[in-house]
Amino acid sequence: MSTLFKMVRYNRKKYPDHIPISIEEVAGNFDKSSIGTLTMPYSLHTEYSYAKRNFNTDIVSKYDEIVKSQKSGIPQLWKSVNWAKQFADFVFDLVGDNDPPDVIEIHPPFDDYSDINKFIECYKYFEIKINKRFKNTEIQIENRTGSMYHGGKFILSSINDFDSFTNAIEKGKVKLKIACDVPQIYTVYDEPDYVGILKELKQYRDYIGGVHLWGKRGSKRIAHHGDLNDYFINNDEIKQDFLKAFNNTFNDGIVRNLVLEVNSDVNDLYSIIEDLESAKIKFV
Repeated sequence: MSTLFKMVRYNRKKYPDHIPISIEEVAGNFDKSSIGTLTMPYSLHTEYSYAKRNFNTDIVSKYDEIVKSQKSGIPQLWKSVNWAKQFADFVFDLVGDNDPPDVIEIHPPFDDYSDINKFIECYKYFEIKINKRFKNTEIQIENRTGSMYHGGKFILSSINDFDSFTNAIEKGKVKLKIACDVPQIYTVYDEPDYVGILKELKQYRDYIGGVHLWGKRGSKRIAHHGDLNDYFINNDEIKQDFLKAFNNTFNDGIVRNLVLEVNSDVNDLYSIIEDLESAKIKFV
């Protein structure tokens, strides 16, 4: 079987001419008052709770449960059933007159006020409201690691969380998929087993609708900068082992979205694409 991805345009970058681009990522966090008028299908990347938000746009200020669900300005996602219902309305307001998104990417709550089962119970109400109006929109949750939030950690973060999370998806009978950010899984561990983690991830691939990749560069290991050579500190053997394992994890012939979250030079983006193509990964 082949490993197939649909490339999602990120950060309005220019991609190689031979890479098909039919969908783009659009920011939909709580500081956004509009997503503008869009001209192509899109994936709406909603609030991810890394840093403080102002909660003062005309849209988000309408929703009291969302506004009050914060700690020192950092959003506390999925705080209650009412929060989930208001979040769906926030998404509707943000989308406005645009076509519905192909994908809505959401993010997990923190474990100081929620857990996986509590999240699923709240999330159900969001899914029902979204699917009633946006009948063909897929909802994906991205695993998260790292935040300025104090007092709790994200409930979907390590590879170990994937087992309990996918079990909760089945038990809750929801349609939710996972947007698997591979580098964020690695970030959980001081010395990650790059290949071993991908081998474990393979058993959950039926639940994975999208994948994120990016590099780290420099002595401070700045995330979302650089290519895979930078990420693996120019160790080509480790990089090749990673590429082989990455291909093996997703070689089921199912087309998934791929977001290359590269904030640095476009050459870094091209380099990652070349590495993936060298591993016989195809873009459709």
